[in-house]
Amino acid sequence: MRILRHDVRDLSLAFGLAFDLRRITQAGSALCWTMVVAMGVVGVLSWRITGGDPMAPEGITGAWQSLTETPWTPLKAISWTLIFSAWWAGFAYLCAPVQRSAAMDIARDERDRVANIPILNRQSAFGPLMMLIFPGLMFVVVLVWSLLTLIPGTTGAVIAAVSLPFAMIAAVAGAAFFVVGTLAAPMMGPTAVVEGRDYLEVVSRPMSYVMQRPGRYFSYWAAKLGVLAACMLAGGAVLAVAWGFVWLALWLIGQSETAEAAYRFAVGTGGLETNLAAFGIAVVAWGSGFLLIAWLMAVSLSTDLIIYMLMRYQIDGVTFDKIMVAEEHTDPLKTAVETAEEAEEARKRFDEAKKPEVEDAPQTA
Repeated sequence: MRILRHDVRDLSLAFGLAFDLRRITQAGSALCWTMVVAMGVVGVLSWRITGGDPMAPEGITGAWQSLTETPWTPLKAISWTLIFSAWWAGFAYLCAPVQRSAAMDIARDERDRVANIPILNRQSAFGPLMMLIFPGLMFVVVLVWSLLTLIPGTTGAVIAAVSLPFAMIAAVAGAAFFVVGTLAAPMMGPTAVVEGRDYLEVVSRPMSYVMQRPGRYFSYWAAKLGVLAACMLAGGAVLAVAWGFVWLALWLIGQSETAEAAYRFAVGTGGLETNLAAFGIAVVAWGSGFLLIAWLMAVSLSTDLIIYMLMRYQIDGVTFDKIMVAEEHTDPLKTAVETAEEAEEARKRFDEAKKPEVEDAPQTA
């Protein structure tokens, strides 16, 4: 696939880029990681509530109430920050090969078969987390200022009031950096897999693009949401019609009760002892929904990549076919031509090694 228009119309090609089994599988693995983290958090909370049975219904209900209804405390905020950071690192690491392979597909790069490059995956995963360092330091400055309010009396009030403007400078700088970094975060993964130089570039390049062309960036994002909505409708319609065929087939052979039982299983109101066939159908239904979500994730990741390449073209004038990963990361990766040349040289060495054996062999009459 080669993209030549270099405008917002190219975003629609994410639909086709996502139709790749490797990308859907990789997106599915990232989705599985999300489910593992969510189930782990709920399981730990449920285990603490019930005292030993993490799958007990009352424990799961209590875990949900603990997540949604309990007030926020500093310890809860720190815990959730660590959980989110761990989830994001794994999620982005698993998503990076999807964008790398899509970039190779766009650029027609022969190294498509090695889309999974660990150092680029790490840059994609930890780049957005590195962005939080500066806002975190500015928050520490504000936190130090807040300690001044503990000084009693008029002296403390005067010191806090006089030093507040300086703390506000740090707060505004950190907030501005955080807002721009958050807006640019979807482009940090593509920056890592396309440029692949260092963490500083992974953070700074997308943020500079957002600050230079914010209107164009937001217009691309509006187009991305339109593409995702269209893909969601198309995928949902296909699944609905496909399962309509399944229900119709069961109805025609007199198994409408099995279809109804499968529906109850799918929505969580059925029992395993009633109909094993219906349970199997429900499992396949959940699997098809999981596959649809994984495909939509691949579409979203592909649109993020195309948005980055569009911004790079609009600001730097670099066309889509230029994948500029640093040479130290791509030197070990051989193209198809280099592999063929090495194979030919190996064949010649083998033939030359066999010649003395053929010459020394006894001649038969």
